[in-house]
Amino acid sequence: MKRIIGKLLILVGVLIIGGVIYINHRTTKINQAFVNEYKESTKNIESRKDEYQIGDVIGVLNIPKIDLEVAIKRGITNEILKDSVGHFENTAMPGEYGNFSVAGHRAYTSNKFFSNLDEVEIGDEINVLFENKTHKYVVNSIEVVTPDKVEVVDSTDKSKKEITLVTCTPKYVGSHRLIVKGLCIN
Repeated sequence: MKRIIGKLLILVGVLIIGGVIYINHRTTKINQAFVNEYKESTKNIESRKDEYQIGDVIGVLNIPKIDLEVAIKRGITNEILKDSVGHFENTAMPGEYGNFSVAGHRAYTSNKFFSNLDEVEIGDEINVLFENKTHKYVVNSIEVVTPDKVEVVDSTDKSKKEITLVTCTPKYVGSHRLIVKGLCIN
């Protein structure tokens, strides 16, 4: 009887691990399709920033330090954050004056795009491809705040082009928010 229970527990463990691996692979594949489709669709595009709807891919976020390339969708609903990172509505678009704000999860399974965001340091580069132009930002501030500090995504200085990346911290717990901010250099 102990052998049967032992084998069942091993089987359950293998199924759980296999399920997580499958979900991660699927999410990565879906995201890469979004990225490729966006890059292809913007080759000959006129500006359309006012036409983006919730759920549309608006750009591609690239952070070389953590080897991240992820699609940015308009909005921050659970459905959007499942397979991409999300752009906070009513914040600036990439390269515009104001604060371009993006949220992402650090989950075990489907959306782990910001899992290594805590490895980013001041001076690191963040790139955003938007409408066939890459906007380069340099990290100038990193802080941890409580979830009620929503003003971190506000534009406090309309004379600057900023980016704010928001994710939960500590990793897999989420009691606070990790905030990475940068200034546009082009």
